[in-house]
This record gives sequence, C-alpha cells and structure tokens, in this order.
Amino acid sequence: MSVNRYISGLSHYFTSLLLLLGACAVEAQSVPADLLELSIEELFNAEISERPTNDNGQSPAWHLQLIYQNSLFEDYYKGSDRLSVDEVLFVPGTEQRTDDNFPVVPTKIRQEVYAFVMAYDVSDTASLTMALPYVRQSTDHVSVVPGYAAFAIDSDGIGDVSLIGRYRFSNDESGFWQVGAGISLPTGSINQKGDTPRAAGNQQLPYSMQLGSGTFDVPFNINYLRRATKINWGSELVGKIRLGKNDRDYRLGNFFMVSSWLSLNTLEWVQPSIRVSYKYWDRIHGLDTELLVPGPFPFPAPVTNPRLFGGRQADIALGFKFPVFKSGQYVEVEFGTPFYQSLNGPQSGEEYHFALTYSVGF
Repeated sequence: MSVNRYISGLSHYFTSLLLLLGACAVEAQSVPADLLELSIEELFNAEISERPTNDNGQSPAWHLQLIYQNSLFEDYYKGSDRLSVDEVLFVPGTEQRTDDNFPVVPTKIRQEVYAFVMAYDVSDTASLTMALPYVRQSTDHVSVVPGYAAFAIDSDGIGDVSLIGRYRFSNDESGFWQVGAGISLPTGSINQKGDTPRAAGNQQLPYSMQLGSGTFDVPFNINYLRRATKINWGSELVGKIRLGKNDRDYRLGNFFMVSSWLSLNTLEWVQPSIRVSYKYWDRIHGLDTELLVPGPFPFPAPVTNPRLFGGRQADIALGFKFPVFKSGQYVEVEFGTPFYQSLNGPQSGEEYHFALTYSVGF
C-alpha cells in the first residue's frame, strides 16, 4: 500500500468516526453520568489488540487481567455550563430555595475499582469472559445542616459480576471484527447505608454510593481492529441495557459508548496509544423514596434526584503498554480526562480517570 493510499484510508476512517459521533450528539439530550457505571463499563470494553503468545509461540487458552482504576469527580455542570459548589449550595437567608440548589452538596467523589477478569478461548474465534469488580467509594460534602457542615460517607464491596461471550469474524492478518454480548448479574449491593444529615443514625445512601444496579443487565459490544506495519487502529461500540426495576423501585439508565484508538507498534519496550471516546447515559428511572425529605423540595442533595443522572461526555486518554517478564505478560497504564461534558445537572463532573492493568496468558 502506498503512503498516499494509507493516509487516505486513515482520513476516511476518522471522518466516518466524527460523523458517527455527531449523529450520537444530535440524538442524545443532556443528562449526568451514573458515577459507578462510568468506571465499571471501562472494565468490559473488550479492548482488542494482538493476542499474546507464550514461549512456544502459541496463543494461550486462558487470559487473566488484574485491573485497578481510580476516578475523581468534582465541580458541577448544568448542561455544558460549569458551576462552582457555592452556586449549587443553598444558604438560607441569602437566597431562595430552587430545584437547582441544595442544603447538602457533594464536593469530591473518589472511586476505586479493583477487577479480576478471566477469559477462556473456546476456539480461535470465540471466547468467554467473567469480570468480578470490587468497588470503593468516598464522598466529601458541605452542608448548611447543623452538625454536618463538612462530612464524608463511604461504601465498599463486590460490584455486579458480568459474564460475556465474544466471537471474531473476518479474522485475517489485516484485521478483524468482533462482537460480544452477555449478562450482568445484580451481585452488587443497593442497600448501602451511612450517616447523613437526613436523619439521626444510618440511612439509605444515594444512588451514586451504591455498589450495583440491582437489575439483570445486558452488556454488548462491536469491535473492529485494523493492523498496519507501524500502527494498529480500531473502533468500538459498547452498550448496556437495563432489564426492569430493582427491589428499590428504580433502574439505572442505559449506557452507550463509541470510541476509536490508535497505537504505535514500532518499539519493542513500549506500545503508546491514544483513545477518543464519546459516552451517553440515560437518567435514572423510578425513585428510591427513602432518599426524600418532607416539604416542597424533597431532594436534599443533587445525588438524590434521579432526574440529575445521565449525560454525555467526550474523553481523550493516553496509554502505554509494557511487555514484562516474558512473552504473554504485559502491564498497561492509561490516563484519561473529559474534554466535553453536558450533564443533566447540577451534577458532579469527572475530572480524570487512571487505570493500571496486568495481563497474562497461560
């Protein structure tokens, strides 16, 4: 392939991707991200790359990934407008209470996910994957409630376990397509409790502090990988469809993401990459009545209002993949940050996310 034809092919690919992103933006209305699902979904993206080989030059049948992910959320967005915490906090005597200000406001939300992912290659084209996440979350707050001027709540435990099957087709030296679908089991708790200003003692924590969806969900993905002499590039569509409502009479919003990535494969000791993603979440449907307070404004904090969940966001991420020890093992590091957010707020927006992955085949 000549250089001109190669550049032309890349240009056509990225033009098509931008058109797809634009189409998604037109159809999606502004809504904020469910904080837990944003990180969990990254675990199931089915990142496609060259299969590792062992010392015998063969692809192993079993693949293990250990993943650590850290995300920080702060500042607020209403649509694409950025708001300060002071603009969201309701202070009696200085302003009127509205649907856009609250007596309790989260200031920082920190989230860590530790994931164990095991995959088995049934054949050269089919594989089965199980992902088990462990989630730790903490949220700092400010409040006008006496005794709760500044406080923090936290939760931790097993998240929702996912079982996913994947199939590759049109698989040759130049690239392949891959499709996948599965089931997400409601193993994560939706009954996490903590001490909040809502009442004395421990009460039900907001949606963003729960560890799972409480529903059976259907994750799916479509991937494409293109191999070239010096670079690999590809694209992916990922989604999760919620089935019914959970025992607390709500369901999290459906999730969709389209992404494109490019990696350089000319260096033996590192494989740098860049990825651009566009994500859309629907709002929460239904209502957990234990989160309400009496009066004309029943939502004491933004994270207790189901209409203030869902959204759209565009990210850019830089990654580095390092082979370690021997063939078939590698470490990946990725750092990403949004360059566009439009949230059904006021809602806390993501500042960054960091991921560290160890992978081995055997």
